[in-house]
Amino acid sequence: MRFSEFQKKEVIDMQRGKFLGFIQDAAIDITIGKIDTLHIGDTERSLFMEMRVKDQKQFGYDEVVTIGKDIVLIKKKEPKK
Repeated sequence: MRFSEFQKKEVIDMQRGKFLGFIQDAAIDITIGKIDTLHIGDTERSLFMEMRVKDQKQFGYDEVVTIGKDIVLIKKKEPKK
């Protein structure tokens, strides 16, 4: 899958069923060649139809539960006590 196809998918929090946004960027661990972190942001359109990212969040790739045709499901890990 190309990253441009990955960016078109909606990201949903599996625990709350809440729309989190779209994948904007990713951090890749170059030593192993795998995605480390996904940068997810909600986009908004301005008056001139340009896209702006607001409220960008980061999730570890290990929090991705499944990647479907149209959505990516994420389950946030509980903080260790």
